[in-house]
Amino acid sequence: MKKIIAIATIAAFVLSASTASAWHWSSSDITVNNNNGAYVKNNVTTVADTGSNVAIGGSVSNKVEGDDNINNDANGGGGNAAVTTGAASAGSMVENYVNKNTTKVNADCGCKGDVEVNNYNRAKVKNNVLTSADSGYNQAFGGDVKNKVKGDDNENNDADGSGGAASVKTGSADAGTSVVNVVNKNLTRVKKSAN
Repeated sequence: MKKIIAIATIAAFVLSASTASAWHWSSSDITVNNNNGAYVKNNVTTVADTGSNVAIGGSVSNKVEGDDNINNDANGGGGNAAVTTGAASAGSMVENYVNKNTTKVNADCGCKGDVEVNNYNRAKVKNNVLTSADSGYNQAFGGDVKNKVKGDDNENNDADGSGGAASVKTGSADAGTSVVNVVNKNLTRVKKSAN
């Protein structure tokens, strides 16, 4: 009698196991933990510069010393000075993608267990950005005309003409900076179905 009971017990277990297998029956829990920590620091300097130029025109000078000097002239003009610059452009781009979690759980079963997804994200992002475009701080100095005469009976000791012209012409200065921060992005998909 004990032998028959034992056989019946085994048969019942096999039947139960077979049923569980057919339905993928499970009481197990599914747990996913995503733990992220980040510190990002960006120091960005972008400079476009066509400035800080200097142009100085030439000078005309006449210096006469003594007596009875006639027609000691400095004629004409000083030389011209010009500075011409092209365009200056500078650009920078900073992209930070920090702590992105993509979790997909497919539980193809008739499970009674729990599906738990935990996302722990901690981030500190610091951006120090300096953008500068400069076409200034230019200086242009025209030349001088000078006549200095010392003594007696000096005639027609002239400095004629004009000092040289000075000009500065700069192109455009363009600077641009783009900063993109995508921080702590979590995408979780849980699918439970019974086959």
